[in-house]
Amino acid sequence: MQDVQAGLLPLPLGFVKAFLVRGAGKHVLVDSGTAGNSAKIVAKLERGGVNPRDIGLIVVTHAHPDHTGSLADVVQATGAKVAVHRLEAERVRTGVSPPGAQNRLSRIFFRPSEKPSASGVEPDILVGDELDLNPYGVAGKVIWTPGHTRGSVSVMLESGEAIVGDLVLPRFMSFGPPAIAFWAASREDSLASIRRVLDLKPSIILTSHGGPYRPEALDKLRER
Repeated sequence: MQDVQAGLLPLPLGFVKAFLVRGAGKHVLVDSGTAGNSAKIVAKLERGGVNPRDIGLIVVTHAHPDHTGSLADVVQATGAKVAVHRLEAERVRTGVSPPGAQNRLSRIFFRPSEKPSASGVEPDILVGDELDLNPYGVAGKVIWTPGHTRGSVSVMLESGEAIVGDLVLPRFMSFGPPAIAFWAASREDSLASIRRVLDLKPSIILTSHGGPYRPEALDKLRER
């Protein structure tokens, strides 16, 4: 983790992580973990010297419940606006998780459901291809990186960190080299998004599960 600048704080929440990006006056939170984590997030922010009301924006990398489960409660605690890709917006509004891959194997393990898996939240900002984070106090941008879901996004910071959500996961879920989840919506889109991230020359890749990874650890995926 030596390439992670002091302005970025990983927030471990069990098997998943959220991230705080400190900014100029206001800060950005990336994801909110599973349901029931709001109090833990607030406590971690306060221990890090951050007033939760100084969170100006919450970026949702994608609408799976381990990333949005506590979103409604965190919005209430912080008063922050919510940014999500336009293709993921309806899922955030309804709290219904987006479908993964449509291959037969993934449907055995991840059956589609239209029942809410998290409390719905009305997004404030719909992301297209990019969103500049400088107006929210952070030097960086959100970019569209479809693959894990159609509306997945990553956060690229000018300090060198790339926060990529579940674009890549540890091969063995909690450890191992980076891989693409077999339940990803599109393996081809995932590979294209990995190339896009690497083309921006990050110094380190921060993932929501496991990691972090050096960019060269993803080179084999780039070349496929």
